[in-house]
Amino acid sequence: LTLTVGALLLALGCSGANKPVTDNPTIASRGGQAPSSPQLRVGSTLWGYKYVGARSVDPEGDRIKYRIVIEGPVTLVFDQTQGQGQFYTLPWSNEPVSDFASGQWGFVKIPNANLPSGSYVIKAQAFDGSNWSNNQQLSINF
Repeated sequence: LTLTVGALLLALGCSGANKPVTDNPTIASRGGQAPSSPQLRVGSTLWGYKYVGARSVDPEGDRIKYRIVIEGPVTLVFDQTQGQGQFYTLPWSNEPVSDFASGQWGFVKIPNANLPSGSYVIKAQAFDGSNWSNNQQLSINF
């Protein structure tokens, strides 16, 4: 029982950080330096959909919005700064969030119907309200 509870706390967290951030839809920025180039994570869930995750750190600790573009046989754009697509704190979550804490992973789900097999380039940037990070990209076959 202890191992099960411990595993659930590790997987789901216990700080409440998985709740949607809806109190303030705008990003309060102190300006300064751009966020780091995002790390990227690509995977699929047990439920059969694919996801892309991005993680960036802002030097001033500002909240971050992400833009993820998937280019290949089709192009999909997920851009929080333009209200395009829904972003989540966990790849299996169903509660979208408006922005992320510095260093927090942000995930988008890719509907399988919208993604034919082929070679893709995934590009990601982070925005802290004032500055865009450098573009980070990777190539993948789906």
